[in-house]
Amino acid sequence: MLEFIGFGIAFLISVFISGFFLWIGLKVIGKNRGVIEAGLANFAAGIFAIAIFCVSAMIPFLVISAPLLAFLAYLYGLKTLLKISMFEAFIVSVVASIVFTIVVFFIAMIAGIYLFSFAPPPYSHMPKSIHF
Repeated sequence: MLEFIGFGIAFLISVFISGFFLWIGLKVIGKNRGVIEAGLANFAAGIFAIAIFCVSAMIPFLVISAPLLAFLAYLYGLKTLLKISMFEAFIVSVVASIVFTIVVFFIAMIAGIYLFSFAPPPYSHMPKSIHF
């Protein structure tokens, strides 16, 4: 029973986080959608893209282009579910990817600096102004 509750909580968190990044991308292009709506659209578009990828990866002449077809299927899913154009879906996905990369970079930087403060003597010479 606890596994099911944990899975549900993890699913809601992943929908919220992915929806947040897509929401930022939608705000950049001037569209107003909710974070949960964007997250559920991302989840459904991802499932659709996985299905298209699996089918196209089994067809011998489409194996090379399977990732591109999956990405186009993802964009089409976003376009359909969020009621935006294909170009806007592309811009939203690119902006969301860039924002996600920046956030992960800053989290890694903060965690790295914090972990260096606990390092043994070879790394303990870091300036005190960096320590938290």
